[in-house]
Amino acid sequence: MSQNPGAPYPPQNVPHQQWPQHQGWPEQPPKKKGMSTKLKVLLLVAALVVVGGGIGLVVVMKSVAGPEKQASKVEAGDCVQLTGAGKEADAVKAACDNPQTPYVVSVKGTVKGDCPEGFYSYSVATPLRGEGVGLCLGINAQVGLCFDDIKTKTPPPLVNCSGARLKISEVFDKASYVNSPCKEGTEEVISYSAYGATQKFKSATICFVKP
Repeated sequence: MSQNPGAPYPPQNVPHQQWPQHQGWPEQPPKKKGMSTKLKVLLLVAALVVVGGGIGLVVVMKSVAGPEKQASKVEAGDCVQLTGAGKEADAVKAACDNPQTPYVVSVKGTVKGDCPEGFYSYSVATPLRGEGVGLCLGINAQVGLCFDDIKTKTPPPLVNCSGARLKISEVFDKASYVNSPCKEGTEEVISYSAYGATQKFKSATICFVKP
């Protein structure tokens, strides 16, 4: 068969057409690592434990200290009744004309202080609230109160007049150390002096007789 000179020969060594490569989506920046939910919960629980522990400590401290003593609220010139003993001792403000109120506060300080001569020393412990309260007490100048022994360092207890040794018969609103204003037959006399114009504790002379 004769060849057709007009028919072209198939191309030789023609490279295959290259398709452009598909480009992917642009890479996203890595996410910042924050606290996981579990870690947040743990931190919250820890914070609550710390706060709760602090509150618990305050509650425990108050429980150990006990209720605040009434003696910390009294002032010079207040009449008081004594309650409890030892660590439970306290001094409670009361009306001076109450027949169950035997003492009046002359000086208020700490338990380390000393009382002037003629006054009774009384200490009230205040656990975890300072050094305690120290009171210097005098006899409440009220006719009719009865005692056994008034020449003591500590407050003499109020007693029933039926078996008492001494009873207040008269009171005067000034101190008398030389010429007593008390009537004849008086068994004992106590005089208190107030110092300073603003002193709430008042001067007095108290006369005692046998009931």
